[in-house]
Amino acid sequence: MANKKLKVLMINYEFPPIGGGGGTTTRFLAKYMARLGVDVNILTSKPGKEDVVNHPEGYRLYYIGRTKNKLSGTHIPELVIFALTIIYYSKTVLKQIQPDLIHCFFTLPSGSCGLYCKKVYKIPYIISALGADVPGFNIGDWRLDIYHTLTRFLSKSIWNNSSHIIANGSSLKETCKRFSPEQEIEIISNGVDPELFYPDKNKHPGTNEVQLLFISRLMPQKGVDTLIKACNVLNKRGTTNYKLTIVGEGYLKDLMFSLIDKFDLREKINFLGWKDLEELPEIYRRADIFILPSVMEGMSSVVLQAMASGLPIVASRVKGFEEVVVENINGLFAEYNNPEQFAEAIEKLIKSPELREKMSKQSVEKSKQFSWENIAKKYLEFYEKAVLGN
Repeated sequence: MANKKLKVLMINYEFPPIGGGGGTTTRFLAKYMARLGVDVNILTSKPGKEDVVNHPEGYRLYYIGRTKNKLSGTHIPELVIFALTIIYYSKTVLKQIQPDLIHCFFTLPSGSCGLYCKKVYKIPYIISALGADVPGFNIGDWRLDIYHTLTRFLSKSIWNNSSHIIANGSSLKETCKRFSPEQEIEIISNGVDPELFYPDKNKHPGTNEVQLLFISRLMPQKGVDTLIKACNVLNKRGTTNYKLTIVGEGYLKDLMFSLIDKFDLREKINFLGWKDLEELPEIYRRADIFILPSVMEGMSSVVLQAMASGLPIVASRVKGFEEVVVENINGLFAEYNNPEQFAEAIEKLIKSPELREKMSKQSVEKSKQFSWENIAKKYLEFYEKAVLGN
């Protein structure tokens, strides 16, 4: 591959400003792959009127389908439509790009196009498994369980025909192996971009109003209800010198506000709704503690972003977090669905500016292991193996 510029087509139904962590993963990997000299093209959902955009970070975006009105999430029917749409559009895009490799983010819907292109055009593809696309990844949503049951055979076929399957952490690899024990699963973690996410060096921890932060989709997996209940526990204990900022959208928003009203927490909580990626760095830098009470995680992009921004982490004791958070070093753990334990961990950090400052420095240091520059180099090795193997 040394004498030829590698051409890669990345496929993901979400890409900023659409979607969450999977979209940001695609964006930053594309940015740093382009810096490594890879010709990167991305096929994704349409957020506006444009069909093709040359991105200033060095890659080209091909937008397909109808313009999405709601950017914060994608429903299962939309995934099915995207799976069919990309196969239709792929003929034109493939003719223009003539890629050496296709990189599919999420088994479905992106992998359906990878499988089609492998069978019809003999183009190899790799799969990035990112969490909810893996059958058995239980986020407490019965609709996803039905979706996985109905698409199980197709998902297995996509995996069997791929050159590599890459999970973003050891926890997700275990889930992948339960679904397909005979499959070889590689691990490359998610990353963080230190050019965008970095700490405010002029900020000094204090004991006045401590700023708590939650950034995620409002869905059962992410545990926003546990966090609201933890705030109620804090108030009952007399710990009221805090303000919680919630960033995100989702179908649990009404439940979230009903809990906020039930516990009379309107004055303690600032809800910002959905924010574009470019708006997040400043929100992180204004915060003192980042909290994510997820029921299950692969490897959370927002936790890595919070760490790079110098925030101590309070997270659920689940395997996805244990790969990036070291207890009593850069964060604290609590059992998921346990508001009392979360309140205790948050209170400990609120009352100790010294501990927050110590953990802040450790978070920044730990985040350096996950720079997108290093992650891109690991992916490039698999790109070249897949192309040479084909």
